[in-house]
Amino acid sequence: MRFLHLQQLALALALAASANAGNVTLSSAGGRPFAGENGALLASGALVRIGTFDLPEATRDATLSATSDYATLNSWFRPLGESTAATGTVAQANNTTTTNLRVNAYPAAGHAFGTISDIASSYIAPGTKLYLWVFNGATPRESTQWGIFCAGDWQAPPALGAKSLSTRSATLQALQGTAAAESLKLKRPAETFGNWRLRSFPADASAASLAFDADGDGDGIHNLAEYAWKLNPQHFDRNRADLLKETAASDATFTFKVPVGLTDVQVKAECSPNLRDWTAAESTITDTDADFETRTAVSPSGIERCFWRVRFTAITPP
Repeated sequence: MRFLHLQQLALALALAASANAGNVTLSSAGGRPFAGENGALLASGALVRIGTFDLPEATRDATLSATSDYATLNSWFRPLGESTAATGTVAQANNTTTTNLRVNAYPAAGHAFGTISDIASSYIAPGTKLYLWVFNGATPRESTQWGIFCAGDWQAPPALGAKSLSTRSATLQALQGTAAAESLKLKRPAETFGNWRLRSFPADASAASLAFDADGDGDGIHNLAEYAWKLNPQHFDRNRADLLKETAASDATFTFKVPVGLTDVQVKAECSPNLRDWTAAESTITDTDADFETRTAVSPSGIERCFWRVRFTAITPP
């Protein structure tokens, strides 16, 4: 009797679990394939992530359209189907090492087809808006482009229900990338500290080594400065600042590089008479190229001697 009771209990638990589960099928058959920014269709194996973003519904799409930093986007992302075990549950929410959905060239190049099963309604509520986050590489780290797409009829399934995500949806839109007539095109995201860090460090890098002020290669240049000065944080580099003796006067001038086009870091020169009290110094642009402005700074008036430094300040990424 006890054995029968345990069997009945196990069956009841199994039924209860399945009552809270659904499945989502992605199909681009009959719809638009995925392509890079230049229109070339994505190769088989490119990563396709399905999920939602934990942001206020009223402003979610606008926020996603305006945010290009991978680390920020990923901190909001609630994925589905990113492990073969515990798919669609809290247990796999942070798993980004394996996926079961990729561009697979079915039914033709650039297309994707696949089903995510056993999505627990306790993990993502039925009716929650779903998004495709598509990359042009096998992992985010290997990718140089991505796209974020959504549609009004892309929603998490009800219990024991099924939902289909089709790229032929009439309401499909690109929050990042382009929903062109012939394909869904990815885009190269804006350069940010998070995107640079993703490409510059190995996947198993410690949190401490990824910090703004970390200096893993021991060259005296911390990560935020390595990023701003387009240096390699895994290689001993020379900094991009110089103290030069002018030929026509007795004063020395301090020159330093300021990156062009980076919106999440501010670079300024500072002067100190005692290495304790620092004052921002005015500077003028004396040269430019595709990557940098070269700026020349002069010591503030009234200071007999000046120790120089370059200050790097992180700004919230766009």
